[in-house]
Amino acid sequence: MTAPSSLTPLPVAVPMLGAALMACLRKWLNRAAMDAMGILVAALTLTVSCLLLAKVIHAPSVYWFGNWSPRGPIVLGISFVADPISAGLAVLASTLTLLSLIFSWRLVDSGSNHFQPLMLIFLAAMCGFSLTLDIFNLFVFFELMSTAAFALCGLKTAEPAPLQGSFNFAVTNTIAAFLVLTGIALLYSITGALNMAQIGLAIGIRHDPLVLFAFTLLTCGFLTKGAVVPFHFWLPDAHAVAPTPVCVLFSGLMVQLGLVAVARLRFVVFAQTFAAHEGRLRAILLSLGLMTILVGGVMCYSEHHLKRMLAFSTICHAGMMLLAIALGGPLAFAAMLVYLLGHAFIKGGLFLTSGILLHRLRAIGERSLFAKGKDLKWTAALWFSGALGLAAAPPFLLMTGEAGISKTAEEMGKAWIPWLFMVGGGLTSAAVLRVGMHTFFGWGTEPITDEAAQIGELPETANEDQRIFWYQFAPAALCIAIPIVLAVMPGWLSILREASTIFTQQSAMAQLVYGNAMTTRPPGWSASLISAAVRGSAAFLAAILLALTSIFRMKLRRALRVGAFLESGLHPLRVLQSGHPGDYVLWLTFGLAMIGTANLILLRS
Repeated sequence: MTAPSSLTPLPVAVPMLGAALMACLRKWLNRAAMDAMGILVAALTLTVSCLLLAKVIHAPSVYWFGNWSPRGPIVLGISFVADPISAGLAVLASTLTLLSLIFSWRLVDSGSNHFQPLMLIFLAAMCGFSLTLDIFNLFVFFELMSTAAFALCGLKTAEPAPLQGSFNFAVTNTIAAFLVLTGIALLYSITGALNMAQIGLAIGIRHDPLVLFAFTLLTCGFLTKGAVVPFHFWLPDAHAVAPTPVCVLFSGLMVQLGLVAVARLRFVVFAQTFAAHEGRLRAILLSLGLMTILVGGVMCYSEHHLKRMLAFSTICHAGMMLLAIALGGPLAFAAMLVYLLGHAFIKGGLFLTSGILLHRLRAIGERSLFAKGKDLKWTAALWFSGALGLAAAPPFLLMTGEAGISKTAEEMGKAWIPWLFMVGGGLTSAAVLRVGMHTFFGWGTEPITDEAAQIGELPETANEDQRIFWYQFAPAALCIAIPIVLAVMPGWLSILREASTIFTQQSAMAQLVYGNAMTTRPPGWSASLISAAVRGSAAFLAAILLALTSIFRMKLRRALRVGAFLESGLHPLRVLQSGHPGDYVLWLTFGLAMIGTANLILLRS
C-alpha cells in the first residue's frame, strides 16, 4: 500500500466546486460560457482522476479525511479507497460526463443554465460513490446522485412527460434510499461501525434474522438503483424523458454503480456471514439475474421508442453483470468490470446516436423514423457497430468480459450461463438492428408501433439548424471506438485481476484499511476468448435473423414471424410497465418480500 495521495478527494471536490461556481454565475453567463465552463471542469476532473489512477495502479492507498486513521481495531474516520477499480470508475464517470457535455454544446436545452451544474454534481456523486468505503457516505453519495438525477430527468419543466418520468424515478429511488438507510442503521446498532471492512469483521459469521434483514434492505435498495427485476420499472420511464446526455450517464454508469454496491456488500460486509451458505446465496442472485436478462431482453425487442428500447437493453445487461457477482471470486468480478466498461461506452454511443437521430430527423419513434435516415451513412455505421457490440461479438470489449464470466461459470458447473449471455445479447442486438434496418435502409413495411412510440419526444434542439455537427458525432464515435481499442490492448487486464482480489476478499480489504494488503493475481481467461468470439458471432447472426423476421414479416409464413410475435404479443409485460408510481412501489414491495423470504428460508438454517 502506498502513502495516501492528496489527489484522492479531487475527483469529488473539483466538480462540486465547479458546480457551485457555475450555479452562482448562471444568471450572468450566456449558454456558450456555461457549456465551456462545464466542459473545462469535466476535463479537469478527468485529468485528476487519470493522475490518481496512474498513482495507485500498482499499489492502492487509503485516504483518511482529517488524518483520522484507525486506532487499533477501531475505525473512527472517513476514508476513500483509491485502487485501480475505484479510480478507474472515477475515470469512466469523468469520461462519459465530458463526452456528454461536449455533445450538448449549445444545442441541448439547458433548462435556464441548470443543466451543466447538475451534470457536475452528478459526476461528483458518482466519483464519491466509487471511492468511499464508509457505508453511510455510500448512502450520502447515493442520495446526491439520485437528487441530481431527478432534476436532470425533469429538466424540461414545460412538458408533462419529463415531470411524470422524474416523479416515478424519485418515488421508487427514494423508497430505495429509505431501505438502504434503515439497513445501515441496523448494521450500526449491531457493530457500532460504519467502515465496511470493520463492519464485516465485526459481524463475522453471525447470520441471525436481524443481520439477514439488514442484508435484505441494503441489497434491495441497491438493486433498485441497479434496475434489477422486479425493481426496474422506473428506468425506461426515466430514459424516455431525460435529455440524451443524461441517458448516457444513467445507462453508462449509474445503474452499474448500484451493482458495484451489491458486490461490496457481498464480498466485504457479509462475506463471512454467508460463507456456509454460499451456494444458496448464489442461487438467489442467479435467479434475479436470470429474470432480469429475460424480461429486459424481451421487453427491449418489443419496444419502438428508441430510448426506452435502449433502457430495457441496459436492464438486460445489468442482469448479465449480476450473474458475475452471483458467481463470485476475483476472476468473475474482474470479468464483470471489463463487461461494465465495454457496455458503458457502447450504450453511451448508442444513446448519443439516438440523440443525433432526434436532432436530425426530429423523431424518436421507430415508425416515425422509417426510411428517413437513408442519407445518414456515418450515423448508420455507428448504430450498427453498437448492435455488434451488444452481442458481445469481436472486436468489442464485451466479448472479453463475457469470456471471463463464462469461464468461471463453466468451472462451477453452470454451463447454461454462456447460453444465457447469447440470449440476452442476441435479443438486445436484434432490437437495435431492427431499428437500423427500418431507419437507415427502409426495408420491409412500416414498423409495428405502440403507445409509447406514438407519443414520441419533442426535439431537444432548436429547429433552425438540423445539421449534424462534429461535436455531436465525435463523442458518439469515440464511445464506439474506445471498447475496440481496449479489447486489443489487454495489458491492463492483469492489473484489474490483481485489484479484484482485494475487492472480493474481506480479509484483503481489511488489511488494506488497517495496514498492507498482500494479494495474489488470479488466473487469466485468454484461452476462453476463442469460444467467446464464436458465441458472440453466433448471437449476432441470430440477431440478424430475428430482426429480419420482423422486417419482412408480411412475406413470411405465420410460423416464421418470431420477431413480429415478440414485438406485438407481449401485452402482459407491457401492462406491467404502466407508468403509475403506485404500481412500481407495489412491485418494489413484492421484490423486497420475495428476497427477504428467500434469505430467511435459505440463509438462516
